[in-house]
Amino acid sequence: MFRSVLFIQYAVILAISFISGVVCFQVFSLDKSMKLISYVDPRVLDLTDVSFWNTIIPLVAWVVLVLLFATHPYLHVLSKFVVAVKITFFGFSSVFLLTQQESLLVYSIWWFPFQLIYCVLLFVLCSVYTTKKMGPNRKHFFSQRLFVTIIVTLIIICVGEIVAISYIL
Repeated sequence: MFRSVLFIQYAVILAISFISGVVCFQVFSLDKSMKLISYVDPRVLDLTDVSFWNTIIPLVAWVVLVLLFATHPYLHVLSKFVVAVKITFFGFSSVFLLTQQESLLVYSIWWFPFQLIYCVLLFVLCSVYTTKKMGPNRKHFFSQRLFVTIIVTLIIICVGEIVAISYIL
């Protein structure tokens, strides 16, 4: 029961945040949109000059922010907020790519699948540090197996993204 409720909660956050990103893109001017995209993930603007670090740094930044809040005993709710902000940027950048003339291939092969997988994995990463009530006290547990699994999956997906950017696009 609890896992199904958590799945529904994450799905609703995903949908609302993505739609919020689409709405935000409609509110911003194109110049301000490009400036915001260049701050968060400049690969969206220009895929011709992408290095290994341009792929790794944005991902590591989001993972560190989520872990920073997910492992805090009182601020763990903010980890979901960080993922929601990431998904909002995902929706924002998706509309930007779809409005460009030649970006449908880039969007369908690279941006949408990889960013969606990253967002789902960041949601799962929010669950690595849990609180369980044992008697009158609460104990905090860090799931090392889940953490290692998520990190290995993120590395594999990141390598796949680099291959997609370098050889397919």
